[in-house]
Amino acid sequence: FDFQEKMEAVVSTQSTGANAKVAEAKKKKQKRLKEAKEEAKKEIQAFKNKMDFDFQEKMAKSQGYGEDYSAQIDKQSEADSKKLDASLAANEDKVVAWLIDLVSDIKPEVHQNYATVGFA
Repeated sequence: FDFQEKMEAVVSTQSTGANAKVAEAKKKKQKRLKEAKEEAKKEIQAFKNKMDFDFQEKMAKSQGYGEDYSAQIDKQSEADSKKLDASLAANEDKVVAWLIDLVSDIKPEVHQNYATVGFA
């Protein structure tokens, strides 16, 4: 019986040691899984942020609201204003003279509708 008791003690010790090793391995595995999960969450969030930024940038460009859109509008408006001012300066005298001629040169005529009815 002495041998059998010793064998049971050895088996029990080995079993306890094995159980401890299994428990330790499970803890390590759980820790690795948790770390991997956290890392995956970080990567997913980074990817999501990048995709959202790219989407917003494409939407802004497609709608014409780029970073320098207002600057382009200002430049274009200023250029158009200068063209109009130059055109006004070049043609102002001609237009005023034409308007004065139209107003001062009156030719009395019977309107065509009045003439077709037969009153004239």
